Amino acid sequence: MPVTIAPIEGEPVTTTRLYHTDAYRTRFDATVVEALQYDGRPAVRLDATAFYPTSGGQPHDLGTLNGVAVAEVIEVDGDILHLLEGPVAPGPVRGEVDWARRFDHMQQHTGQHILSQAFERGLGAETVSLHLGNEASTIDLNVASLDDGVVARVEEAANAVVLADTPVGVREHDREGLRELALRRVPEVEGPLRVVRVGDYDVCACGGTHVRATGEVGVIHVSRWERRRDQVRVEFLCGWRALRDYRRRDAILQDVAARFSVGIADLPDAIARLADSDAEARQQAQALQRRLLDLELVRLQGQGERIGAWRLIAGVLDGLDAPAMRYLAQHLVAEPRTVVVFAVSEPSPQVCFARSQDVALDVSRLLREAAGAFGGRGGGQPHMAQGGGVSADDLPRVVDAAAERVRAAAQ
Repeated sequence: MPVTIAPIEGEPVTTTRLYHTDAYRTRFDATVVEALQYDGRPAVRLDATAFYPTSGGQPHDLGTLNGVAVAEVIEVDGDILHLLEGPVAPGPVRGEVDWARRFDHMQQHTGQHILSQAFERGLGAETVSLHLGNEASTIDLNVASLDDGVVARVEEAANAVVLADTPVGVREHDREGLRELALRRVPEVEGPLRVVRVGDYDVCACGGTHVRATGEVGVIHVSRWERRRDQVRVEFLCGWRALRDYRRRDAILQDVAARFSVGIADLPDAIARLADSDAEARQQAQALQRRLLDLELVRLQGQGERIGAWRLIAGVLDGLDAPAMRYLAQHLVAEPRTVVVFAVSEPSPQVCFARSQDVALDVSRLLREAAGAFGGRGGGQPHMAQGGGVSADDLPRVVDAAAERVRAAAQ
């Protein structure tokens, strides 16, 4: 809760919201009627402000008060609080709103009104929530799914409204006056309701900031969508955001096309050919690796230490990974009376212990004892176990410790 440190005495003053009457106003003079600390940060309350607070899915404005940066603007107990980077004393103050951020939010928010109405008209889909993000904005629709064709038609309908440069008006209405308006949704609030009208296309109760005419919204682009339970979340970009996104994507496409030495239109075929070639190369590499492993298997089968009735094959396998280690272990213990104690260091240190079905040895316990002494861990079945957590330098010692335990068990 805020703690007042320098209030001005007198009757409580409710902040006049200048952005409600003029969203294009970025400079204003006001009076600090209360200076306080909020969550350990300097904050002030003004008798009037052009700073929009975080509300209704729209982020707060940024800017300065007497040259001090405004870090956040919030609503507390129905009034507006400006959180600052430094203190500002009670009295006269000059405020400046970051216009680039404000206009970006105006473009996104007005574009959202148009897009939501386009989805409602084209699909009967109602917007149930809105979020204006720093990079992209989203609306959640009460539909189970969308497809490319529907989204393209809705997107074109929304941009037709933009190109018509339809006037956008804002007006307050009392509850009686709302009956004559075809609002998309009537919020449950007391007192007059602020209504934003996009010509005859859309009428919506909203407290945010908006452009004067739809032409200022710029292009409305649906960038992607995803199903979220029984709803669909639609991500969209408007105006300058859409242009920057197009520029970034076009630069990527131009770069990739140049690497393939083809035009952008030929990229899908070029990428498909590359994918086919990559799949074929992977198959060839897997076949070669299997042949190499089979040769290694023959070499290992010719080795091993005879311990009573058992044969122990142990060592750190250089240049092999965990799947290759498992492959060799599984094939080696297919032979009777065989115990395998292997380790690899790539891509991370791992161990694999295995034994034939006719060997009375719990290799899972063996692994926990041998690797555990060096900080390792793992587990598995009595006939095969795997583990890790051992440093690469300790792998030979883990293998040696396990081999000693196998020798002792074979006696």
